[in-house]
Amino acid sequence: MYKDFIEKNIKKFSSNIFLIDENDKSISYKNIFIKSEKNLNFISKGDVCLILADNCLSYIELYLYFLKQNIKQILIDKNTNDNQIIKIAGLYKPNYLIVNNNSKINLENYKFIKTYGNYNIYLYSEKKISTNEDLAILLSTSGSTGSSRFVKLSKENIFNNALNISKYLKINSKQTTITTMSPSYSYGMSIINTHFLSGSRIILNNETFFDKNFWDKIQKYKVNSFGGVPYHYEILKKLKFSNFNLPTLKYLTQAGGNMDKDLVLYFLESCKKNKIDFVQMYGQTEASPRISYLPFKFARKKIGSIGKVIPGGHMSLKKNKKSNKVGEIVYRGKNVFMGYSLSYKDLSKAKKRSNNLKTGDLGWKDKDGYFYLVGRKDRDVKISGLRVNLDELGKLMQNNKIKCCFVEKNKKIYVFTVSNKTNTSILEVISKETKLNKKVFIIKKIKSFPKNRRNKIDIDRLLKNELH
Repeated sequence: MYKDFIEKNIKKFSSNIFLIDENDKSISYKNIFIKSEKNLNFISKGDVCLILADNCLSYIELYLYFLKQNIKQILIDKNTNDNQIIKIAGLYKPNYLIVNNNSKINLENYKFIKTYGNYNIYLYSEKKISTNEDLAILLSTSGSTGSSRFVKLSKENIFNNALNISKYLKINSKQTTITTMSPSYSYGMSIINTHFLSGSRIILNNETFFDKNFWDKIQKYKVNSFGGVPYHYEILKKLKFSNFNLPTLKYLTQAGGNMDKDLVLYFLESCKKNKIDFVQMYGQTEASPRISYLPFKFARKKIGSIGKVIPGGHMSLKKNKKSNKVGEIVYRGKNVFMGYSLSYKDLSKAKKRSNNLKTGDLGWKDKDGYFYLVGRKDRDVKISGLRVNLDELGKLMQNNKIKCCFVEKNKKIYVFTVSNKTNTSILEVISKETKLNKKVFIIKKIKSFPKNRRNKIDIDRLLKNELH
């Protein structure tokens, strides 16, 4: 079904404008492959390419051409450290390295082939490595993209998920979106996929919400939607988003982690006032990446929920002995990945037999079938005979207006906080919520939480910085 999906899509929407590039040039669906088919035919089916992803025309041309030609792509962020790029290349032995032509990375040992738009293409290895026929894309699960562990995705995975996302968001050929995240991030990639498959228009953008030009583009091109992670919405609140006049904006999407309740309420009020839908979603890179969504009409009634499963998928709870209500969230669908990869040796392996994904997230389901997260399975700790989930504890403290991050080490729970409250008052709340002795906890006041590129608290760096 997905083999010639791209060609059929191009034919179906041939006269539509697909992209407004970084230079405000319009590119139609009909013309998106003209340059790539003429200049990239030296790269063969089954070759592996490592690409520094960017929101620019050259990247989109490369990305779609490689999907069409069954050329395997390892996507990493354009800001990835040079040493990390070399490390990943050494582990995966791609045939080609494709880097931004303003990159300062030292590639003296690699053969320069040609420039393609914003990119320089280098020959890394002439040797063909064995790859699975279905493999299309490798995405990192690491916030810094420094890890060698990648998620393996097939065309079926990404197109199936994109089609189902398009259904519940009702994306159609008359809509326009604008890029706000790196396309090497599964959420950023999925926005490109959904709008491409729907015949929509995409405005390519690398500027932040602080840039006037970003908002000028929204006005000029009558943008209908954009997406963001919690950090983006924190910025929008600071910018007083509720006072913005954006008449063409129809909906906003949010994923990439839970938002504070107060922040959610702010956007529910702002969006209701301005007749904009605010759709919160949950997913994992392993699911290509969307798993569930919360319809805007239920957003206030079901606040804190990750919603219900996407069309074509199934969610369930793997119950445990500790609780009849809470269990690990298990997802099933055709968008579930092919497995993990640590080096080129894993690229030939077939898809895992099951379409089940054990998410590692603990949650519960209400009587209406809406799911709620309580924490990560690997964040369960047992102290003084009692089991506590550190993420759930963080949410309880957040409800008490105290922002904390909890880390267990040597049978002690370290409480990192940016709160101005006294240690005594913080301990009182913690002890009340957990029933644990106050002596179990060690309060550490810090100026700010270190974050990874997904804007989530970087626990490893927190420990290294504060407990060295």
